[in-house]
Amino acid sequence: MAELFESLCIRVPKVYDWVRRQVVLPQIFTNDTSLFEEEALKDLGHDVEVEIVLTDSEGHPVDPSDEDALDNVIELVPHGGRRPKKIVLPDGEVVVLHEVKLSISGFYRVKLIELSGHHKHDEVESSVIPWKIHQTFYLCAPEGTEPVVHLESFEGTDGSLRLSDCHLQQLSFDLVLCLSVQIEKDVKVEVEGSFCYPRPEIISTSSCSPIEYPPQCDAIFPGKPHHDDFDGDDVESDFDLHDFD
Repeated sequence: MAELFESLCIRVPKVYDWVRRQVVLPQIFTNDTSLFEEEALKDLGHDVEVEIVLTDSEGHPVDPSDEDALDNVIELVPHGGRRPKKIVLPDGEVVVLHEVKLSISGFYRVKLIELSGHHKHDEVESSVIPWKIHQTFYLCAPEGTEPVVHLESFEGTDGSLRLSDCHLQQLSFDLVLCLSVQIEKDVKVEVEGSFCYPRPEIISTSSCSPIEYPPQCDAIFPGKPHHDDFDGDDVESDFDLHDFD
């Protein structure tokens, strides 16, 4: 028997544009006595590996894919709104995108790992260190949309450490971030579909009440658009834009 489909009105975030960008943020600390406990550094050996750990503001490790991996994302909107900019595509077509300036911040710790294992402190962790970047993107970002930023990866590379007794002379490394930036707005769309129901458990010891969805008012909703509702200047294009920044 064929499944019965009906018109459903759902609210979903529409993605107007989406780009990914790698950002390298150099970090250098010279004669900084606030990062590590001096007693721990004194007992640390000379064969040391530098590891960077993404954390929250309290210093607890977080995964880059976690929702709270980034501490703050602020759009720096100039007076008058996002500035438009003409962009020439590889095929010669000219499109108008918007300048989106973002301030993105978070936290991390530095972990020094003693590789020989012959010392009192095999691992030494730093205090919590804040990081912040400012990036400009050119995106399809009409008024009413919002930037949504996710951190896809976060790592430290090219770590270099110089110690003198229990003092940190110099610590340097690069933070390498992969950012996913989407421009979104919640919209209501009409789709053809049917409601979902759970499958029965393979081994079941009890039975819950059946799921019942409220009936729809098919005669009046979803409604159909009228020509009077549209102004030609406000019609949005649904073409997909790729990363041109």
